[in-house]
Amino acid sequence: MKVIQQKTMNPNAGRQPALRLKRLWLPHLKQQTLQLKSAFSFEARNWCHVGIISASLFTLLGCFGGNTVKHSIEDYAQRLSRVIDTPLPDTFNNNITTPLPKLADSTTLKHTVEGVSINLREFYALQDCELGTVVAERNTSLGKSQLPSQRLVYESKLLTVLKSCEAALSEEDETNKNNAALAATIALWREQKTQDYTKTWANLIQGSQELRLALNTPERLMSVEHNKDALSSVNALYYIDSLHIQNQTPIDSSELEQQLQIIRSARLPATLWHTQQTLTQNLSLLTDMLATELDTVSCPQGRASDKAEILRNVFYLFFIEEIQPVGSLVNQYHYKLAPLWEDWLEQPSLHEEFKRYIRQQSQDGFDKYTRAMKAHVNLWQDFLGRCNLSPVPPV
Repeated sequence: MKVIQQKTMNPNAGRQPALRLKRLWLPHLKQQTLQLKSAFSFEARNWCHVGIISASLFTLLGCFGGNTVKHSIEDYAQRLSRVIDTPLPDTFNNNITTPLPKLADSTTLKHTVEGVSINLREFYALQDCELGTVVAERNTSLGKSQLPSQRLVYESKLLTVLKSCEAALSEEDETNKNNAALAATIALWREQKTQDYTKTWANLIQGSQELRLALNTPERLMSVEHNKDALSSVNALYYIDSLHIQNQTPIDSSELEQQLQIIRSARLPATLWHTQQTLTQNLSLLTDMLATELDTVSCPQGRASDKAEILRNVFYLFFIEEIQPVGSLVNQYHYKLAPLWEDWLEQPSLHEEFKRYIRQQSQDGFDKYTRAMKAHVNLWQDFLGRCNLSPVPPV
């Protein structure tokens, strides 16, 4: 709201079950022969090394602490390529991770929120009401350059004081025509600002630096052990979502800023979607590469050859032990956030281009990921079944 001088003085699920990737292993392990050792010459990383327990048994000793899923995918692909003696596709070597599609710029997505003009007579009449103070705050240089979060705080406070001032003027003196007229004017302002509030909330969602980073700029891929502020971020995102409905009390500015900082720190949606995209792209390439190669591996009369056992071990050590747990995290956080995205897709105040991006990542991207993961698991299940093997850890 702004004060203008006039020459005249006229007066804010169902949840589907997550895709369950079969974690196939047996409690009692078969001993692997020394012949497997030569095929598993794993390079040391981070000063880890392969420990040979005895002349007939071997195991891996903590070689992958702190690895990212990108490293796991690289290792998985390299071992498979080496065992089946087939080079990896150039597209795999060049693009293990690719950026997320760009989110439309904030200027395109921004709503223009028109202020309410108050003439001097009305402004002076409001000095006995808190509304006068709130309006004056907006007309300061600081008030005119508010961040999207602080603008939402202001609009929330403004609606609260508009309602209280309207009620006070109506009760003071029912026979006072000036007060009655001013109360009626305030009622019109409150109606307009109620409509503007959802636009201001949408500007926070689509234009604030914290949300834009969280939705489109991941700093890392998901890992089993290091997902900073992930759970807190889920709660923070739902808190921001709840603000699209104007409450009886003004928004707590400090609480809002704290929740935004959690969202910015975790960048959970972008991290989730980037991990989802990385798994989809690379597992699809590996599935295509393995589809014909696994068929050529000999398992006469269902008896596993050495090569089949080596492939089984690669699958276990890299996919089941390292990649699949990250896939489970993708499922977990997808379903935690799914009701939020569904709500945003139904919000009329959010831009269609913004909704297109949310739909592309949260629905289309997850569907592609689910199909890629399922196809990869099914491929291995068919191969292991043909060779009468179970994916168990090598010993």
